[in-house]
Amino acid sequence: MNCMVVYSHLLYLTYVYLSIIISVSSSLYILFIFYFYKKKEKTGNDNETKNSLTILIPVYNEDKNLFEKCIASVKNQGKKFIVIGDGCCSPYKEITEKNNGRFIYLRKNIGKKNVLAVGIKLIKSKYVMFLDSDTILPKNAVKKILSKFDDKTAGVGAEVRIIKEKNKFIYYPSEMLQRLRQLSFKALSYFDKVMVINGQCAVYKTNIIEDFVCSDQFLNSKFLGKKLILGDDITITKYVNSLGYKTKLAQDVVVLTKGQNSFKNLVKQSIRWSRSGYINFIKSLKDGSIFKNGSLYAFFMFYLYTLPFLVLTEFVLRGGLIAKTILDRGIIEGGRLFVKSIFYVPSILRSVTLLYNGLKIVSILSAIIMIYLIIKTVKKDKLRLLSYGSIMLLVMFLAAIYAVLSINKHDMWMTR
Repeated sequence: MNCMVVYSHLLYLTYVYLSIIISVSSSLYILFIFYFYKKKEKTGNDNETKNSLTILIPVYNEDKNLFEKCIASVKNQGKKFIVIGDGCCSPYKEITEKNNGRFIYLRKNIGKKNVLAVGIKLIKSKYVMFLDSDTILPKNAVKKILSKFDDKTAGVGAEVRIIKEKNKFIYYPSEMLQRLRQLSFKALSYFDKVMVINGQCAVYKTNIIEDFVCSDQFLNSKFLGKKLILGDDITITKYVNSLGYKTKLAQDVVVLTKGQNSFKNLVKQSIRWSRSGYINFIKSLKDGSIFKNGSLYAFFMFYLYTLPFLVLTEFVLRGGLIAKTILDRGIIEGGRLFVKSIFYVPSILRSVTLLYNGLKIVSILSAIIMIYLIIKTVKKDKLRLLSYGSIMLLVMFLAAIYAVLSINKHDMWMTR
């Protein structure tokens, strides 16, 4: 009897075909990313005037020194800016006004969504930038982002990098998380439909989003009967996409933002982002919007949000194969099966051995391409990013599984 046979022929077929699906879809995903990574970024028009954009910054118990750096970078853009203290005042008021900004003090902490609703009512400019209070803009960020807009574009985001800190065990996994996210966004940006414009730095046409940001649909959206406090950036992006407007990533604008202060909080952040992503995925399936943003958008969504569970299922089936063999034939045979499960061609695929082996080779090459893309923009510490950052792959996998199992806890922020 073939050692690859499991409890039933059905489980055996499930394992084999699931392995093929994971291999093919992963290879396609990485090859798509590589292809569009090489494409030149599309440029729009020169939309910058002195009063064309206002920067809106919610602040809540931010580190003073980091907030000062944020405001200094904002002042250098030469644009009007408004800071809204969400239940906090000093020292943010003094720093803002010293740099010729406008400060609004809210006595009660009302949360980021509500702060954006308060702030959008004060915006009179054609464009509004939502900027986190721990994010630092590079020189000419506004000018470069505005150049990506045209008549059909309503939202543009920036690339996000983590501020380098002494604790490498936190910095490198955090940076890996951002780089993996950005690779997908770059590919989708070429087709003008990104999944999310990062909330750290997002620019929109004011008249397109102002009513939505103030609406009950945004402020009091619910999921599983509970108020949804997560994913303000995903929600706004989804709304803009649903109207048929373009959403893009400004690849030549790299903002710096503060990472989490502990590995525990980094894990919590991953869970929070995963929950937000899965809720958006479920809602997009329910309303059919996932299919309206193009075939590549739909493929990326399905791949990213089903892969953890496909891999988990394959792992369980493979574990069942090995466990049964150990019970029936001993540990040595179980070890041989483990090796064969990696290199052995299943009997059902013997007629297409060349194709099957070819898929495995393509899958390996695709993984190498992904590593290349991740470290391409790193000037130094490449090995550290890969070694420490590889931890993030496991964290993201486990976070995705846990996020779905605990998705009813979406009303918890976790990292505040």
